Amino acid sequence: MTAARPWTIRTATLDDVEAFEAVRISTWKACFRGIVSDEFLDGLRLPRHRIQRCRDVIEDSEGSAVFVACAGDRFIGMGMAEQVSDASLESHIGEVRALYVHPDWQGRGVGRALLGALTMALRDRGYRAAVLWTLRDLTSTRRFYEATGWTFDGAEDTHDWHGLVHLVRYARDLTESA
Repeated sequence: MTAARPWTIRTATLDDVEAFEAVRISTWKACFRGIVSDEFLDGLRLPRHRIQRCRDVIEDSEGSAVFVACAGDRFIGMGMAEQVSDASLESHIGEVRALYVHPDWQGRGVGRALLGALTMALRDRGYRAAVLWTLRDLTSTRRFYEATGWTFDGAEDTHDWHGLVHLVRYARDLTESA
């Protein structure tokens, strides 16, 4: 018999946005040190434009999916997926735009469950493939994606977050079983 998980995953509501954005910021501050500049990480706050963007995605439930992981009334993870933002990719491709698990809860299956829920939601919305971006130098995250069936597709990008950070793109065929 399998022990019950001490957390649950559910569809996010508009009331959840600030709490799950706080999970994103906590995760960035804990996991991105040494890759992203301290100046950028130390300056992270709950930006109003990001909160509004998340609310917009939640309200577009036909084309997007947003999930939260909770342990009791504590938010411990969040994930967001929608149609790919890269106009050079085909419209049948979805994108995992965010997947964050609070550092205290990493390694307990929360990220795997959230990614599974996002992948299934994209498939259910008719997407046949999906992509996601991650930091090139975040090797533990890259190993996680590879262990869950995602493949580095060769695409790379950079962003200036008080210094250049390098991103890599992963892809997955959603027509195969998860």
